[in-house]
Amino acid sequence: MTFIRFYIFLIAITLFQVGIVLCIPHLVPTKDVINAIVFMTILTALIYPIAYMGAGKKDGYAFIISAYLTIGIRFIFSIFYILYYRYTRTNYELGFIFSFFITYIFYTVFEITSLTAKLRLDLKEKHSSNESNNN
Repeated sequence: MTFIRFYIFLIAITLFQVGIVLCIPHLVPTKDVINAIVFMTILTALIYPIAYMGAGKKDGYAFIISAYLTIGIRFIFSIFYILYYRYTRTNYELGFIFSFFITYIFYTVFEITSLTAKLRLDLKEKHSSNESNNN
């Protein structure tokens, strides 16, 4: 997946999630959840190039290292965001925490899926070149 296509999909899923949150304001604290979605979007946009560089290399080990690095960065920043939310509110809602971690998982799966789509293309090219050599 190219950078431009990734960012177009990123904006689309962000708008989709914001739309869902706006449809269920009685279940979640809307403003806080939208802030969390925007935070996750910005974080994903900033760390995707790190993982993309690892996926661009022919070495599978480099991809694994870069994918784990981006997952670790996302996890650490997410913990900081939750702690910030916890200590800046007198009472925090369980709906926010639940929504935040759904968003966390959603963006992590999205990033890994977009990265492995590139690897699947490389695998198909290798597989098709192997088939032609066997004939």
